[in-house]
Amino acid sequence: KLDPAEGDFLRRQYEDIIPGYYMNKVHWNSLLLNKIDAVTEQLVMEMIDSSYDTILKSLPKKKQKEIEEM
Repeated sequence: KLDPAEGDFLRRQYEDIIPGYYMNKVHWNSLLLNKIDAVTEQLVMEMIDSSYDTILKSLPKKKQKEIEEM
């Protein structure tokens, strides 16, 4: 999950980043990782970390604390 502006930016920069296939296409991206010139592993990891942080921040504080203590 990501900010709509960030998603649009990434889709314009990389042909292998497309609107989320089964998700809300404004807030989610899908990645095509089976191509030779695909998105770099570093970018994929950054996108995963960002998505995790975005979702975590949207949860109630109590649930955030439970997850952070795991």
